[in-house]
Amino acid sequence: MTRFSKLIAQEVALSAVLAAGTVIGIPKLADPNASANYPLAIVVFLAMSLAFVAYELFTRKPS
Repeated sequence: MTRFSKLIAQEVALSAVLAAGTVIGIPKLADPNASANYPLAIVVFLAMSLAFVAYELFTRKPS
């Protein structure tokens, strides 16, 4: 695994943690009976992953 692909994998994992925490975890802390909005969490995860990967691709220095 190259250094760049490892960075992309770490950013996708970070996206998963952030999406789960913000969309599912925080509302559950405020109200334990709140329903989890899994489709929204998936959309947030995909959007964050796409943003992180696009940022890395656009700011990558050519070697």
